[in-house]
Amino acid sequence: MKVFDYISRAAVVVMIFCALFMVSCKRPSADPSALEVSVKTPVVDSGKGQMFVNVKCSGHWTLALTDAMDGKDVDWASLSVTSGNDDKSNVVLSYQVNASEQSRKLNIVLGDGLHWVACSVEQMGSGKQPEPEPDPVPETELSKTGWLELPAMDNPDLGYYTHSFEMGGRRYRNYSFGWSQEDRVALWVAYPLCRLYTNGSVGRTNEWALDPLLGEDSAAPFGGYAGSYARGHQLPSADRQCCYEANAQTFYGTNMTPQLNAHNEKIWADLEAKVRGYANTSDTTYVVTGVIVSPSSKKEKDSYGNSVTVPDAYFKAVLKYSKSSTLGAWNAAAFYLEHKAYSGNVTKEHSMSVDELEELTGIDFFVNLPVKIGEDQAAKLEAADPAQSSVWW
Repeated sequence: MKVFDYISRAAVVVMIFCALFMVSCKRPSADPSALEVSVKTPVVDSGKGQMFVNVKCSGHWTLALTDAMDGKDVDWASLSVTSGNDDKSNVVLSYQVNASEQSRKLNIVLGDGLHWVACSVEQMGSGKQPEPEPDPVPETELSKTGWLELPAMDNPDLGYYTHSFEMGGRRYRNYSFGWSQEDRVALWVAYPLCRLYTNGSVGRTNEWALDPLLGEDSAAPFGGYAGSYARGHQLPSADRQCCYEANAQTFYGTNMTPQLNAHNEKIWADLEAKVRGYANTSDTTYVVTGVIVSPSSKKEKDSYGNSVTVPDAYFKAVLKYSKSSTLGAWNAAAFYLEHKAYSGNVTKEHSMSVDELEELTGIDFFVNLPVKIGEDQAAKLEAADPAQSSVWW
């Protein structure tokens, strides 16, 4: 490395340019240095954000950012570390808002003193934002009334966000959530569920990460929570098996809550499986999963030492659409579980009408439904007792 102390800045830039022509993000396996740098998402939107950079190297390495066009330094992005030893999977790349209509691109250059490799990240311009497409179901008229899974977003104490993913050349919405920064949990996560999302065999990607929409304001899920709490998904990993990106987004810290293992692995897992079963026998099922927190709720620490609220209870509001069903095209139900250990599975006693859940939570669920089917029919659905319907049992 001492030799490089005497090489001029211009020479380093030339070397980087040469390296970029000679290598891709992954070196051939035959290369003894096994040098590799990569990112999960090579294209991002115009907003401010963060992502992880993965480094593979046996020995000492350095990282640098260069403009993909001219090789100069970039002033709109930075790295949390620029040198280290051996493999490292949590180098943070931070990038600023791109106010220009034009996209911009940088290279992340990794060197070990003898070899250089690089990968690129492109940030879209403000005039080229990817928009989620309508529902991935034949009933395209649903898109005219708004996303049916969404509850009212009128709480000034929450931040509202949506994740989407690309598959087969189309962009689909993944999930939306109402984020409480004070509690560092989403009070609700809303998402569509149908065979498009569940068909596949991606498995668990285990891409535990800060939510790139919030950066370090997200909960940090890497090492779990202090105490005897699991990293409980609100949108289950098993509900997103269609592609890697969709599943990886379920491992963001904003989709997690501190959940008792005896709750997460038993009655909650049973309820998640039931909801997937409803979706597999419907055209689309719309789900809102959420938590109840209170001023007296317990607190635990995430892997960055942030205080995170432990929910007092969990719930799901479910709206099922089956065009050809003899029991009615639309059906709605709600489920409420105190956050404690249960010895059995979900029963009728854990169900209630959507109206009852609205009373408990103060949330107005499925606000776009009346526009779709009319005020009277929507009110009837939300007042229905699911314990009395064979749709659910």
